[in-house]
Amino acid sequence: MTAKEIGDTANLGENASALLTGEMPPSAGLDVLEEHGLYEDAVRFLAHKLPVRGGIEWGVQCVREMQPPERKNDRDEPLAAAEMWLKAPGDPARYAARQAADGSRDKSASTLIAMAVFFSGGSVAPPGNPEVPPPPYCAQKMIAGGVRIAVLSHDIANAGERYRRVLALGRKAEVNP
Repeated sequence: MTAKEIGDTANLGENASALLTGEMPPSAGLDVLEEHGLYEDAVRFLAHKLPVRGGIEWGVQCVREMQPPERKNDRDEPLAAAEMWLKAPGDPARYAARQAADGSRDKSASTLIAMAVFFSGGSVAPPGNPEVPPPPYCAQKMIAGGVRIAVLSHDIANAGERYRRVLALGRKAEVNP
C-alpha cells in the first residue's frame, strides 16, 4: 500500500491527508506527518501500517513505557492478557483479553489494547454461535486509540516529546517484526 492508501484507510485528518501523495512510500508518509507535528494522525497511520500483531506489540510497549511512575508496578489485567496473547496467540487468549478488558475498572489505554487483541481476527461472536468477523480495521483503531490515550494519560505538557517516543517505538517494531 502507498502512504496515501494507508492514510485513507486510517481516516486521517484533512491536513494530514493533504500531505500524503500518490506513490509516496509508507515510511515517507510517516516521516511527513511527524515532521509537521501531526502526531495523532501519525499514530493512526502507523497503527494501520503495521501488521495487527506488530501493532498490538507496539501498543503494549507504549502503554508500559508511558505509564506514570506511580503505576509502573501495578498489575494491569488487560495489558497482561494482551501480553499472554502475544506469547500464545489463539482464541482462548483472544477471549481472555476481552474478558480482562470487560472486567477492568480502569477503562484506559490497556483496555483498548486488550480489545485490539479480541478484534485481531477470528469470530467476535460468543463461542458456539455462528462466526462473525470483526469490523474492518477495528483492531487498528483500538491500537491507535490505546497509544494516544497512553501518551495523553499524564504529563500532557510533554505530549510532543511523548508522541515522538511512541513513534520511535513503532519504527523499531517495523524494523524488528
